[in-house]
Amino acid sequence: MADYSNDHIVVEINAEVTAKIDVLVEKELYPNRTAFLEKAIEAQLNLHEATFQELVKKKDFIIGWANYSAKELEAVAAEGKKLEIKVIGGLTFSGDVTPELVDRSIAKINLAGILKSSKELLPTINDRRFTILGNKYEEFKRLPSDKDDNESM
Repeated sequence: MADYSNDHIVVEINAEVTAKIDVLVEKELYPNRTAFLEKAIEAQLNLHEATFQELVKKKDFIIGWANYSAKELEAVAAEGKKLEIKVIGGLTFSGDVTPELVDRSIAKINLAGILKSSKELLPTINDRRFTILGNKYEEFKRLPSDKDDNESM
């Protein structure tokens, strides 16, 4: 099974900043540019940890990964309820989840992060997708499922 815990981001950085990072790598303070950037991003996110904790406390957000199977969503639908899914991290729907089941069991999805689902679910999921702050999103970033790992993203 593929590892979906990492996301890839392309960033343009001016030459002076890149050169400074390279000096730190050459001095062996970091093994490579990626390690430096990961530490820098982690430090900035730690400065804003209170913001994330406030979101979790006030709005019942999950920080990390949320996974939903057809069995779980069927149970929600059987109770006549609809979920409001709120995730900072990643959201996975198992291969047995259908668009019809999403219609019956999910009212809204607030996601900052990545989605793993079948292609067939995307239109139905995207109809319910909002940012963490409640703004409508156009579409999820989709990671390939195990069946289409060789497919380009």
